[in-house]
Amino acid sequence: MDKMHFTLTRPVNAVFIVLWGLAAFIMVIWARPRPILTVAIGCVAGFAAGLIQRGRVRNSSDMFTQANSALEVRRAIMSKRAGKWSIALLWSTGLILVAVSFAGGGNPTVAAIAGYMSFLFVRETTALGASRAIQQGP
Repeated sequence: MDKMHFTLTRPVNAVFIVLWGLAAFIMVIWARPRPILTVAIGCVAGFAAGLIQRGRVRNSSDMFTQANSALEVRRAIMSKRAGKWSIALLWSTGLILVAVSFAGGGNPTVAAIAGYMSFLFVRETTALGASRAIQQGP
């Protein structure tokens, strides 16, 4: 068996969590006024996406264990309806955050980025437990 894709390992996911969390924190501190609404939307959607992703990985850990590339990881996610919902949530959250940030005051670009980084942080944190199922194998 070939080595599974590096993005499925716990250390890499931990690095992503730190990076997304740090980026969200910096954007929130930088933005005036504080982008509370976009961050809240990002956190709620990120939690939902993380739960979907965690369930998807746990239900088909063998498909993820065999994934050697980013395209194979995406194919494993998209092979079931829940994975498609997770990807749809990723894109729709980005669009919603852009719309909400432009409707509010302040710097809309920073507000949208803060919300999206919050989404990524919460999603990765919520889904982190699923990497144990991948590493244990089928």
